[in-house]
Amino acid sequence: MTQERFNELMTNYLTELAAKDPSTWSADARTWAESNGYIKGDGKGHTMYKKFMTREEMIQVLYRIMNDK
Repeated sequence: MTQERFNELMTNYLTELAAKDPSTWSADARTWAESNGYIKGDGKGHTMYKKFMTREEMIQVLYRIMNDK
C-alpha cells in the first residue's frame, strides 16, 4: 500500500466517522458544553463529535472553560 492510498483511506474513514451521530450516553455533557459555549463546532453547524480532537482543538476547549468562554 502506498502512502497516498493510506492517506486516502484514512481521510475517507475520518470523514465518515465525523459524520456519525454522537452516542446517547454523552447527551447531558454535550448539552452542557454547547449551551455554555465550550464546544462550538466548525462554524458551519457541525460539532463532529465522532472526529478525533487535535491538541490545538483541545487546548481551545480548555481555554474556554478556564476563562469561562
